[in-house]
Amino acid sequence: MSAKALSNVTILDLTWVYSGPYCASLLMDLGAEVIKIEAPPYGDHTRTFPPFKNGHSGYFYQLNRGKKSIALNLKTEDGKKIFFDLVKKADVVIENFVPGAMDKLGIGYDVLKELNPRIIYGSIHGFGTWGDYSGWPAVDPVAQAMGGLMSLSGFPGGPPIKTGPAIADAISGLYLALGLVSALYELKATGKGKRIEVGMMDAVFACLEESVIRASMTGDALPSRGNTDPLGAPWDAFHTKDDKWVMVCAIGGDNCEKLFNAIGRTDLAEQYKGNDEESSNRRSDNLAFLNNSFAEWAVTKDSEELMEFFHDLKMPCGVVKDVYELLSDPHLNARNMVVDIKHPKLGDVKTFNNPIVFDKKSVGISPSENQLDPELGQHSKEILKKMLNLSDEAIEALYSSKAVWK
Repeated sequence: MSAKALSNVTILDLTWVYSGPYCASLLMDLGAEVIKIEAPPYGDHTRTFPPFKNGHSGYFYQLNRGKKSIALNLKTEDGKKIFFDLVKKADVVIENFVPGAMDKLGIGYDVLKELNPRIIYGSIHGFGTWGDYSGWPAVDPVAQAMGGLMSLSGFPGGPPIKTGPAIADAISGLYLALGLVSALYELKATGKGKRIEVGMMDAVFACLEESVIRASMTGDALPSRGNTDPLGAPWDAFHTKDDKWVMVCAIGGDNCEKLFNAIGRTDLAEQYKGNDEESSNRRSDNLAFLNNSFAEWAVTKDSEELMEFFHDLKMPCGVVKDVYELLSDPHLNARNMVVDIKHPKLGDVKTFNNPIVFDKKSVGISPSENQLDPELGQHSKEILKKMLNLSDEAIEALYSSKAVWK
């Protein structure tokens, strides 16, 4: 098997919970060696997040598979020295603590870049390291709220709704991963590292699609609109005869005309056709009516019939699937997005793979792999020997002083 893109990169991962570990996981899939530095005696908080089996967290597994763990007490002088020595050998350090926490420990970027001018330092914070809100604590729903996403979710007239999964964490991790890969590329030309940060509120705000420029142009905030969108009509999740839901997105005037002609509503096809500004506004202003008109027809069809109908028209649609259905989805399985793992504690489980594909091969878990997550401090001795060339006696002394835990 050929080497992966980041196979010569070593990352010291001090992050916890979701955003940072997700970022590090993406880079691990791209070939980086990720050394998870955890604070003893408990480590990453997600070790205590459900679901559990045999006392082991499935949540922790999915974000930390393939990584190595060293349990390092950074509040001790010996622990800091070990960390500094690791930094001298590493390429990247990432953290997602409250801004200033690393500086208070004496291990912030200004210190680390003196030890290793090539070090790339990445961080994720709720609101960044400067600005009116910097220093405020944040978790995913807070970033969704402050970044505007919750104001756009939910249904008109209802309360604001967060997304189900922690999307603010995920996109913050993606943005930092992109920044780190870019910095590693630049490092080849400059020989100098740099500091990169992502604010979770910033990351959410940057993903609000046209609502930002719309608010600027009109002076009005876009209200929540459920599953609808003014980009097309009909546009919504429609209930079917077999009690399922199908998401329909008839974007533009041509699709609107084609769709209503196909279901025998030639009157609506004629009235709402066209791709000019006036026609687009007419469809948008009457979207609820057009959706209701289509819903009356859609509910007489099974979901498979509806899907076949739209595929014949070459229009986008999709059955709303739950996660359990997706585990056996033939398309995801054909693309190796669902992977089987034999875990010593979790048993036989399935998890998602990395969606990046190079030459038809996922950069994540290959079908023959069985990536596991590390126990707290599982690789402490290995890392100290391999990276720092410490003797068994020196390592035992670190164990005795509680600077490093087994």
